[in-house]
Amino acid sequence: MPRRVLTDPEQLCDALEIPFSTQQLDAITAPVEPGVIIAGAGSGKTTVMAARVVWLVGTGRARPEDVLGLTFTRKAAAELAQRVRTALVKAGVIDLTGADEAGEQVVMTYDAFAGRMVAEHGVRLGVETDPVIVTGATRYRLADQVVARAAGPFEYLSRLSPGSVVKNLLQLDDELTSHLVSTRELAEHATKWVRMLDSVPLYRGDMVKAVRVARERAIERLELAGLVDEYQQLKQRLGLVEFSDQLAIAARLAREVPAVSAAVRRQWPVVLLDEYQDTSSAQATLLRSLFSGETVEDGLGHAVTAVGDPCQAIYGW
Repeated sequence: MPRRVLTDPEQLCDALEIPFSTQQLDAITAPVEPGVIIAGAGSGKTTVMAARVVWLVGTGRARPEDVLGLTFTRKAAAELAQRVRTALVKAGVIDLTGADEAGEQVVMTYDAFAGRMVAEHGVRLGVETDPVIVTGATRYRLADQVVARAAGPFEYLSRLSPGSVVKNLLQLDDELTSHLVSTRELAEHATKWVRMLDSVPLYRGDMVKAVRVARERAIERLELAGLVDEYQQLKQRLGLVEFSDQLAIAARLAREVPAVSAAVRRQWPVVLLDEYQDTSSAQATLLRSLFSGETVEDGLGHAVTAVGDPCQAIYGW
């Protein structure tokens, strides 16, 4: 069956049998350049993304395999992939009988994308390219081992139960990794903070409660940072990683190895980012390092379409 060639937005509406609004058509037929689509829940964001792929492929601006779609959950990734494929077939842009995985768009979660980067390029940073992913109970068991073996002495952590220390350790490790902050950077900041608090004038010969509590929390965090170091070293010795670890490694690859970013951009000239308002600091750094830069050679102007709704954001920016 010959493939359909689209030349007019009305053809797209007819082919997909969807009466897109003017705003939706503006988003669908936007130039192949960076863009953002801001739309609320139930406004048809996924349908618009699928239609944009149909428009780009149908007008000859891209091939299906040129498209990379990223979203948060495997369910959402599967839904977006199916929507895009169904729309391409329905519009007559691709032939169902002739389609295979080698000639289709790639849609995956942000975590899976980071894992793929590590698997393909992690050796460039000297990291394990086929690590074992740990979650849930295994994370807790490893952190519990670290806490049980901790030599101490601890000035403030000793006031907490072992279970609370384990919980706080895992939370701090996750926060540091998600924000691409090292324990060394944390320790330097906390140490300066303690010194500043120590210089606060006393009230009737003693620290005011707010200052005292802030100082205690900073020292507690310093003590936790040492345990986080041990936890990360234990995972490394065992060849284990968490999703957040892979994301941090992928961000390092994008920032420190320009050849990796260039290869990713060549492989996927068109990128769709779903629910962008929920990206973490590490995810945003990864995407920015891959698909933007000061020059075209560094990614400036790469065709990224970010879709989201700031009113539904889970993070504050």
